[in-house]
Amino acid sequence: MNETDGKVMQGIDSGLVEGSQSILLDFDPQLSLEFLKEAAALSGKRPPAHATREQLLAMHNEFVSKSVKDGKNGPRPVKKVILSLAYPPSTKPIRDLEKILLDGLLVEMHHEDKFLVVRSVTAPFSGVGTVAVVEDETGYADKIAIYNQGEASILSDIPEGLAIAIKEPYYKFNGEDDYMICVDHPSDILVLELDNTLVPPAFRPSSNGTLHSITAGDDSLKRTILAKRAGTNLNLSCFDAALADALESRDGDTHDWKAYLVAGKSAYALQRYQESKEYFLSALDKNPAALGVKQEYEKCLARIREEEEGIYDFASMREQADRGNVHMDCGSFTKKTTISTSQHHGRGLFAAQDVKAGELLYCEKAVCMPNEYNVQHNGSALYANMVEQCVNNPSMHARTLELYGGKYKRSGLEGTTVDGVEIVDNFLLESIRRTNCFMAPSSSLTAAQPGWTMEKGGMARGMWLHAAAENHSCFPNSIRAFIGDMLIAVATDNIKAGEEIYQVYLPPKAIYTMRTDQFVQWSFKCGCQLCLAEAKSPMANHERRKQTFHEIDIIISKTKKKSGLFIQQSTIRSIEKLTRKLEDLHEDEIYGSMPRLMLVWPTMWLTEAYRNLKHHAKTIRSAWQVIRNFGFVNAAKEGNWDIFATTPTGITAFEVDNALRHARDAYTALGEVQLAAQCAASSRMAWRMLVGFDNEASRLSDWIGDEYKDVN
Repeated sequence: MNETDGKVMQGIDSGLVEGSQSILLDFDPQLSLEFLKEAAALSGKRPPAHATREQLLAMHNEFVSKSVKDGKNGPRPVKKVILSLAYPPSTKPIRDLEKILLDGLLVEMHHEDKFLVVRSVTAPFSGVGTVAVVEDETGYADKIAIYNQGEASILSDIPEGLAIAIKEPYYKFNGEDDYMICVDHPSDILVLELDNTLVPPAFRPSSNGTLHSITAGDDSLKRTILAKRAGTNLNLSCFDAALADALESRDGDTHDWKAYLVAGKSAYALQRYQESKEYFLSALDKNPAALGVKQEYEKCLARIREEEEGIYDFASMREQADRGNVHMDCGSFTKKTTISTSQHHGRGLFAAQDVKAGELLYCEKAVCMPNEYNVQHNGSALYANMVEQCVNNPSMHARTLELYGGKYKRSGLEGTTVDGVEIVDNFLLESIRRTNCFMAPSSSLTAAQPGWTMEKGGMARGMWLHAAAENHSCFPNSIRAFIGDMLIAVATDNIKAGEEIYQVYLPPKAIYTMRTDQFVQWSFKCGCQLCLAEAKSPMANHERRKQTFHEIDIIISKTKKKSGLFIQQSTIRSIEKLTRKLEDLHEDEIYGSMPRLMLVWPTMWLTEAYRNLKHHAKTIRSAWQVIRNFGFVNAAKEGNWDIFATTPTGITAFEVDNALRHARDAYTALGEVQLAAQCAASSRMAWRMLVGFDNEASRLSDWIGDEYKDVN
C-alpha cells in the first residue's frame, strides 16, 4: 500500500512526492557518526563508568523540576522509528526467562532470554518517552525510558513505587557515561501486582489488594467494580475491554440497561454497528424511556443505512471538515467490493458487482487518522495513534496485522497473548504504516482550489484498511478523494463483477525509465498494462523521447519567466513542431491503445496557449490530444466527447477536466451548442471523480500545473 497525498495522486510529477518519501528515510539526522561509532565500540560490554544512585536521582529530579517550571503542554513528541535498528518484542512467557539484575546489563544489547524486576523510585519525566529512575532488589539504580504507552496505561506516567518486569530488555548507550533501559514494545513490560511471586519482599507493603482478592465471594461488589471499570475503559478508548467489562457486569436486573448502553457505545466506536444496534435494543428493552439510548440507537441505524446504501451528505461533510471537524460520524460503504487473492500482489480488491464509470465504489472511514495536518509531524502522529489503538484494542490490532508489512520479518506471534498481555511489535506497526497509509487533505475539493498547496493547506495521514487492499496501476480504473477521515473511491471505467480494482499509489512519472524504480518502497515492480507495454519499446527510443521532451521543457520554461499571457507565435510553432516529433517517436504498435504520458504536458500547454489567443479550432484540436494522451483512445477515434461512455476509458486527472472545459468554451464561442454540452457533461463527471462528489459551486478556475512534467 502507500504513503502519498490526496491532491496530486493523479498527477505525474518528479518532485511532488519528495515530501512523502523523505519522511521514510530510515536514519536519525541527530545521531552523529561519532556517536554511532562510540555505541558500537561499547556494544556487549559493561558501562566503563556509571552514575551513582545519588547522581541519577539528582539529575532526574532536576529534569522533573524544570519540566514543571516550563509548564509545556501539547501532544507528547514521538520517538523516531529506525527500522534498521529494530529488535523484536519478547514472545516468551516470563517463566521461561532467566532473571538478571541491573548491574548485569550490557550496552547496546538486546538481552534475549532474560528479564528484570525493578521498582520506580522517582516521579516520571515525560518527554519523547516516560523516563524514571528504577532500582532492583539490591538497591542498584538505573534509568528506564518507556515508549509508546497510551494514556490508558499507568506506564504512560509511571508512578513512584510501581513494581514492573521488563522482558528481554534492551540497554542503550545515550551519550557520555549515560545509559538507560529502553522499552520500545508495550508488551515487553509488565505491571506486577504486589502479591505476584516475582515481586521481591523488599518491594511489598504490609497490605495490598487486587480486584480478585477484594471481590472474592462478593459477586455484587465485583459487578459494581466491573461496571465502573467499563465506563472508565470507554472514556480511555479501550473499547474491547469496556465491552467485555460491561457484559460481565450484568446480573439480569432492569439496571442492566446501563451495561448494554456502554456495550453499545463500545461496539459503535469499533465500527461494529450491527452488534451495537443489538446492545442498544437490549438497553431499550430494559429501559424503554431512556432518552440517551434512543439517540444512540438512531445514530447506529444511520450508520447501518450508510453501510447498506452508500448514501452520504458529502456537501455538509465537506463543510464540517473545512471547519476542522475531520472525524466524520459515518459508516463505511464497501458492499460493492470484496478483498480476495490477486494474481499480481497477494491480496487485492475486486468488484462484487458491475460498477459503471462515475459510480461510487466504496466510501470508507479511516480506522485511524489523527487530526494532524502538519506534513512534518503527521507520520509520527499516525504511528503513535496506531500503537495506542492497537494496544488498547486487540480487535483493531488483529485487523491491522492483516495488512502488508513490507520487508519487515514477522515472528508470527504478534497478536497472541503471553503473560496476560497481547504481543505488540511497534517496529512492525511502523512498517505497516509506511506501506499502507495515505495522505489526505481536509477535503479534496478544498485541495483542488487555486492557490492551495500542501504546505499551506496541510495533509493528514491515515489508515483505511479496505482501501489498503487495493493494488497499484499506472493506468487505474478507480480514483480516490477525501473528506476528513472518509476515503471516497469512484470508478473511472466500467468494471465488471470479479474484475480487480486498481488505484495509483504515487503519481506515475511520465518518463518510463524514471518510473521503473518508483515503487521500490513497496517491494514490487509495476506490472500494469501501461508499464508492460512501454517495456517493449527499445531503450534507444525511450532516450530519444526523453531528449525531445527536454527540448520542449527548455522552451516552455523560458516562457514562464516572462510576465503576462502573451506568447510569441514562433514559440508556439516550436512547441508544435517538437510535440509532433515526440508524437512520432511513440510507436503505434505499443502506444496505439495506451496513454502517452510524455505528451500530456506539451499538449496541455498548447491548449492553454490557443485558448488565450482565442484560436478556438486549435483549442479543440489540442484538447482532443490531451484527452487521447490520457488514454481515452476510443473516444478520440470516434470523436465522442462523452469520454466516459466509451470503454475502456483513460486516466482521470485535473488536466482532463481542464481540457474538457476549454473545449466546451471553444465550442460555445463557435456556436456548437450540442458539442459544448457534451464537453460540459464529461467535465462534470471528471470533476465528480476528482473531488469525490458532485459539486459545481466551487470549480477549479484556470488551473495549470506541472503535474505531467518530468525533467529530472
